[in-house]
Amino acid sequence: MIEKEGYDVNLLIDDGKKLFPATLALRAPEAIRDAMEVGKAIAFELPTAAGFHIFRVVEAVLKKYWDHVSGGTDRPKLETIGTYASALEDNKFGDAKVWESLKQLGKLHRNPLIHPEVILDVGEEIEILGISRSVIGAMLKVMPDIPTTTTTALPAAS
Repeated sequence: MIEKEGYDVNLLIDDGKKLFPATLALRAPEAIRDAMEVGKAIAFELPTAAGFHIFRVVEAVLKKYWDHVSGGTDRPKLETIGTYASALEDNKFGDAKVWESLKQLGKLHRNPLIHPEVILDVGEEIEILGISRSVIGAMLKVMPDIPTTTTTALPAAS
């Protein structure tokens, strides 16, 4: 077995969604494609790409979380992690641990990464994955499974 930061490289390449909670596919299936890309980017030492895809997973889950905890209130016009975190806090939607974690994630990790001169070093993506997985897990815990219908996007095959 070849490892990358303790992860099996073949698993990273073939099934990156396993880097995230198992309920991701059931509660935010639209995030699966990016979750799969996270694994590949880590395996091939593309840390900035991994960071980009990690934040896409966070944002996909965050939108579903908002819809659930807000009772269907319109989403914020500016769809950034920070804007969502502030709106969650202002409206007392969801858990304070979630919105505080999102504020930290956005301010300290996501916002810097959107600038073209910021390039992650190998290993930094694992750190971002850790904090992101934590807040994703907290959001997914309270979200319902999405009923499968003929129009529901199915998760990518493993």
